[in-house]
Amino acid sequence: MKRLASAIVLLLCAVLPPAPDSRLSVGGCAFAQVPYGYAPASVADGEIAGLGGGINEYVQVMTCFDPTADPAIARMKGRKIVGVRCYLRAAYSQARQKRSAVLASQGSVSAIIRTQYADFAPGWNDVLFDEPVSIGDQPLFLGLQAYETIGTPYPAVVFTAACVPQSCYVNLNKKKWEEYADRGTPLILALLEEEAAPSFERTAYALNTTHPQTVAPKRDFEGGLYIHNFTDAPVRSIEIAMQGEGAASPTLRTINLPEPLPAYGSTIVSEQLRAGATESTTARWTAIVTRMNGEEAQPGRPGISSLYVTYDNFIRTPLIEEFTSQRCVNCPQMAYFLEKALEDYDGSYIYVAHHSGFYEDVFTTQPDREILYVFGGYENEYNPAIMYNRAILEGETQIIQGVRDMSPEPYRQALALAADMPAMAEVNIGCDGSRVTVSGRVARDLVGTPLYLSCYLIEDGISTAAYPQLGMNDPDAPADLQDVFRHNGVILHHFTAEAIGDLLTTEAGGTYSIDYPMTEKVGFGGTARRLVAFIHKVNRDNPYDNYVLNAAEMRLGGDDGISLPEGNKEQGIPRIYDLQGRRITNSRLHPGLYIRGNRKVMVR
Repeated sequence: MKRLASAIVLLLCAVLPPAPDSRLSVGGCAFAQVPYGYAPASVADGEIAGLGGGINEYVQVMTCFDPTADPAIARMKGRKIVGVRCYLRAAYSQARQKRSAVLASQGSVSAIIRTQYADFAPGWNDVLFDEPVSIGDQPLFLGLQAYETIGTPYPAVVFTAACVPQSCYVNLNKKKWEEYADRGTPLILALLEEEAAPSFERTAYALNTTHPQTVAPKRDFEGGLYIHNFTDAPVRSIEIAMQGEGAASPTLRTINLPEPLPAYGSTIVSEQLRAGATESTTARWTAIVTRMNGEEAQPGRPGISSLYVTYDNFIRTPLIEEFTSQRCVNCPQMAYFLEKALEDYDGSYIYVAHHSGFYEDVFTTQPDREILYVFGGYENEYNPAIMYNRAILEGETQIIQGVRDMSPEPYRQALALAADMPAMAEVNIGCDGSRVTVSGRVARDLVGTPLYLSCYLIEDGISTAAYPQLGMNDPDAPADLQDVFRHNGVILHHFTAEAIGDLLTTEAGGTYSIDYPMTEKVGFGGTARRLVAFIHKVNRDNPYDNYVLNAAEMRLGGDDGISLPEGNKEQGIPRIYDLQGRRITNSRLHPGLYIRGNRKVMVR
């Protein structure tokens, strides 16, 4: 297995304790300072993630404090930043080797002006600079550096629920700084001299956390609002001025908090928010806190996020695409835990296997080869790997995801995120025996955008006795792996003229209907076949711009139904039930709606 050279997020389940108080003892004297930043001082269970590369290398993480983006920073001009408060997952006692340190840059993230070496303890750390940094007109970047090892991976911590713009800059192995707009907000705060406190004594921050999400223009929608209190006093209520793209003026709304928000504290509340008037897949949405506890607030940083604003509200069917191979020793275990996650998932999904990447095999087809550009270069191709809607999941930087841990949980989490992604098209697929018809509609704001249609004939349930798979006898594998594992999602045929998909032509209203001749195709002796279709983008130059708008599938069977697989239970294939919850045990299914693997299946 080959690893992608990119930052990886590892989800944690822990509650961070509150940050330390705001007085340090330096040289036997009390030194007063106040924290300022966009991250919470403590967070709830499951809302943090570790940030790093997962191997032995330097990890540097920075947050930007920009006077042009944050009026409070502009008011602090001439004041001093005396240090950095940061949270680490483990001890990094590397100061002697000049590896662990807090950092400050000015002007650009790479222009480091302070490196204060320090030994980090697990949890919160307050580190003072030998010489303070003056706040001026240029952006300042504050952060940390540690030397990550495989034994203590992912040193830094991010709050995943709130993606504050300019808050997450990462440099792995001191090669290249990159900004991660959707990773989350690192737990990094500036420690300011106490005299700076009046600059933000009545300041708070509000940001919509549930984005991108599909909303109707000029309507209220249910949003999760991240509220951060910059002050040293509790906050009971705030007024926000929210303005979506295209709105003529802001909408004012007062939010009474369920509990007072403590000093420097943060919370997320569910609130009715107002969308803008402009239809767009990335419509800008801004919130500014205008009043706190009934009093006028000092101008603060606007909370800027994006929404998918449209009158077209389609239901998403996630497309899961795995890169695998008969020669991949790790692939069966990934497929095993993915299958367990899919069994638990209460909703529709579509699974396709691409037998390409690091290895090809007897199942490899041209669509499998064509899609490899999403890796961004052959040197990064590997098995096993997986894509969800060919999109970057929240908290990630790549559309390709590798093995996380040996449990269904990472796949459950990823599937939930994929199911929540906005669907930008309706896709229907049918077959009358002689032809396959794909029809539907794309969102009006995407009419005229180059979009592509892919349509496959898929085979499932192919036995490993006839087509052996490496990795089945791994001593660490689940005990029932050999009983459960089958080759599923194998592409037998692509109906489109181009293997990567055909350019879609729509009517003026976004509707489309395309017919393909049905094909007779010799398969691999599997137990079931499906037709799969999906609308997507194709951008070979930019792997991140290949989003799947939506997908659909149709299961194929005989003239009077489909056959149940032989040895249904023993092969680990989900049992089939009718809508009354009764298990189907006969060998044929007649046309109708059934439940298979916790999802509805239409037999035609």
